[in-house]
Amino acid sequence: MTGADDEENIMTPMDRLNWSEIAPEGAKALFGIHHYVTKKTDLSEELIHLVFLRVSQINGCAHCIDMHTRDLLKTMPIDKVALVPVWAEVPHLFPDQYRAALAWAEEVTNVSTTHASDDSYAAAAAVFAPKDLVDLTLVIAAMNAFNRLGAPFRLPVVAKP
Repeated sequence: MTGADDEENIMTPMDRLNWSEIAPEGAKALFGIHHYVTKKTDLSEELIHLVFLRVSQINGCAHCIDMHTRDLLKTMPIDKVALVPVWAEVPHLFPDQYRAALAWAEEVTNVSTTHASDDSYAAAAAVFAPKDLVDLTLVIAAMNAFNRLGAPFRLPVVAKP
C-alpha cells in the first residue's frame, strides 16, 4: 500500500448524538439517581467509585472507565486500581465489604446470565445492612444505565495519546 492508500483506510470515529442534549429530561432523571447514590446514601465515596469502575469495565464504556479510574485514584493507590478487573485473584488487597460489593456488582450487571443467584444475594446481604444493599444495587443500576448511554453514543475520554 502507498501512503495515500493508508490514509484512506484509517478509521475515524463516527459522530454520535449527544444523548443528554437530545433528551434533557431523560438526562435530568438519570442524573437525579446519580445524585441520590453519590450524595444521599451511607455508602463510602470510594466504594461507590469502585463499583462504578467495575461495572463500567464489564460493560466496556471507555468514558466511564476513564472518569471513574480518575475518581478512584483520588483515594486508592494505583496498585489496587490496576487490579480491579481481577479483584477476586487478589482478595488480600480489598476488604470484605469491597469484595462483596464487587461480587454483587458483577452479579447484577450480568443478571441475564447470573439471575442474581441466592448465594450471591446471601453473600452481599451478610455484609451490607438492608438499606445499604438496596442503595448498592441502585449504584450498580445507575452505572449500568449510564454505560448503556456512554458506550453507544461514544462519550469522549480525557485520556490523550
